Amino acid sequence: MIENIFREIREICNHPWKRELLLQDKIIWNRLWASLDVIEDSQIAIDDYSNLPEFSSNEKGYLYVYGILQALNLQQDALVNLNKALFEQDINFKEEYPELYNIRENRNNSIGHPTDRGKGGSFHHITRGSIRKEGFEMISFYPKTGVTTKFEKVNILSCIEIQNKLFKKILNHTMEKLKSEFDSHMNKFKEKKLIDIVPKTIDYYFSKLYEEYVDLFPVVKINFEMIFKIYNSIKQGIIDRYSSLSALPGIEQNTKMLDYIFERLNRDLIKDRIEDEIELRIFIDALKSHFDELKSMIIEIDEEFSS
Repeated sequence: MIENIFREIREICNHPWKRELLLQDKIIWNRLWASLDVIEDSQIAIDDYSNLPEFSSNEKGYLYVYGILQALNLQQDALVNLNKALFEQDINFKEEYPELYNIRENRNNSIGHPTDRGKGGSFHHITRGSIRKEGFEMISFYPKTGVTTKFEKVNILSCIEIQNKLFKKILNHTMEKLKSEFDSHMNKFKEKKLIDIVPKTIDYYFSKLYEEYVDLFPVVKINFEMIFKIYNSIKQGIIDRYSSLSALPGIEQNTKMLDYIFERLNRDLIKDRIEDEIELRIFIDALKSHFDELKSMIIEIDEEFSS
């Protein structure tokens, strides 16, 4: 179940629209993927612990106990940072998930900061002979406050069970929120087709660019400007959907070519027409070819947003 949730989160975050938004802040981008990796990697450690045979303190017990408590804590930290990256929201374990907070406290007391917890407020250690796969006993001293010495059983297997259950709940919520955000963006353009920006008379506009007669120059200029206006509207429509043209490498490359061709024709055809009609025809042909390619691309975009 967790694997399915992670696959969906990764798919949405790798969608060009979401990926482009995340990439605008490299700290957020790296925090996201580091968090996803750590959550999954720590789950491997947790699963490995669950599959261990019984052990004692003399059979790598300290290594196993230190490792599992750190893995549980790391996974919680990564979940916090995942939500920070996606929604700029923190998770208050103490208030929202006290059972997970208790797991954090057990780790901090027993192996996190046992020799000086809370700036000398308490001191803790694990009873060596109590170490088992199921858990251990922890003794806590409170000389500063005078609180009675505390003997506590820490059930590691119970901690694992609790964290697995609550993690599924939190990850499901994260996924639902992310998917809702994604669906909302897609639905915003569901009925707005990019191809509708292109009029059915577009081929006629292109045909007028080939006119060679001086007295027809105003017609050439008007049609060139109309094509250029349509082109810019298409580019803006793509940016509205993906935040940037660079989100789609094929689109980015094609528009770079079109930008250059429009600039050359504006200079050599519109502002100061050159005498080399063959060169002009080559550039107009190139403009038409790349524009047709762009039309094919936006049809694919329309299909994606309407599906």
